[in-house]
Amino acid sequence: MDKKTVSTIAYLSRLSLNEKNEDKITKDLENIIKFVDQLNEADTKNIEPLASPLEKTAKTRIDNVTAKNRKEVFLERSPKSNEDYFLVPRVVE
Repeated sequence: MDKKTVSTIAYLSRLSLNEKNEDKITKDLENIIKFVDQLNEADTKNIEPLASPLEKTAKTRIDNVTAKNRKEVFLERSPKSNEDYFLVPRVVE
């Protein structure tokens, strides 16, 4: 990692770096990359992929309708409606 790469990353990230911190940021980025590279050394041959990092399954329940259908009431209270929808002024021509 050189200073040109750090300045390019800073530019792409829309960050302004001051020159006295450039060396520290360069070392920090190198340490981050080394740390992430350790993941390549992990043996994952016998590990199944997860759909989620949490090893929990979602609770399920029976899907029962508990609310009444009040579509007619809501449409009656609307300033403009047809038998199924609210009618609103056209926004996009």
